[in-house]
Amino acid sequence: LDESVIIYMYEEWFEKLASKFNIDKVKQTNDYVEITIPADLTEKVDGDLLFIEANNISPYFKFKMFHKNLIVTLNTKKLEKHFVYYLIEFMELLEKATS
Repeated sequence: LDESVIIYMYEEWFEKLASKFNIDKVKQTNDYVEITIPADLTEKVDGDLLFIEANNISPYFKFKMFHKNLIVTLNTKKLEKHFVYYLIEFMELLEKATS
């Protein structure tokens, strides 16, 4: 398959996972992608697991709290592959960190 088709499929997969977690705030710029994890899900997150393993996916993940929501930012400038691949890995990690 052409790389653009694979990326499209990953984007659709990401949207499905985001919907599953009720994530409706995703901001994308030329430099980063920012995901807002809702407060109810943030309360369930094993923070240590999430932060350590997210760093293993990419050191370009950054985290902050805002109004009880976890804001996850991925700097996309220095990534070796399309950012959506990292987001899928992160969403799978999020599932693991909330179970």
